[in-house]
Amino acid sequence: MSQMQNIDHDRLYMDLQYRYDYVAGFIGFTKEDQDLIHKSGSVVAGLVPTIVDAVYDKLFNYDITWSHFAEDQDGLNTAATHDVGKVTMGSEVITFRKTMLTKYLKKLVSSEWNLSYLKYLDWVGHIHTTTPLKKSSINVEYIHINALMGYVAAVVVGALQKCTEWDDDTRDSIVNAYNKFFWVQNDLFSRYYVKERVLTDKEKDAVKREKEEQANAVRKELRSESTLNAVVGIAAGLVLGAVGSKYLR
Repeated sequence: MSQMQNIDHDRLYMDLQYRYDYVAGFIGFTKEDQDLIHKSGSVVAGLVPTIVDAVYDKLFNYDITWSHFAEDQDGLNTAATHDVGKVTMGSEVITFRKTMLTKYLKKLVSSEWNLSYLKYLDWVGHIHTTTPLKKSSINVEYIHINALMGYVAAVVVGALQKCTEWDDDTRDSIVNAYNKFFWVQNDLFSRYYVKERVLTDKEKDAVKREKEEQANAVRKELRSESTLNAVVGIAAGLVLGAVGSKYLR
């Protein structure tokens, strides 16, 4: 039996790295899992366009999830329609959101696992929530976030299980790594919904400042990536879409 670890309760809610280390350690999400996710990158890159389309097809199935795209979107300057009936698959807002999900999946298989990437994953959770610690008008209830995370995990894992590029043991290990990752990401969503601890005013101010700096840094990075990848993305999307359809038929 291993020795009991001492966990600082308050630090779990104030220190992102500390929180991640605890959750990842509890789940068993290790450096080996991170390496396996990176190893899958060449295959997952081909699946990304089809995965993204599958996710938005699912969101379109329900008016309650699709209605969020009729509201103002952080990072998109186009005026919201405020009418779910006017939002189609070809709408600018859907193209924008698909681009964000594409970047998220590509970052997953390529980013170095450091505090900067953790802040990005935390920002993904934070930007969707109703917390008063952000400026964005995007407010998605946790029931829909949880359902979506489950669906994304199922689509990704289902696609990986059909891959023939790896032997059975490697494929099983990669699938297991992705399963663990999605639980880590889900925690970085739920931390903004579940009210387990009331912050003091001083702590709220500190967290708010950190979130503003974090959001600005992520937006700057995403804008830089958009400029760099604009031309490459058009050509690559055609090729990768064809590859992805092989595994999601």
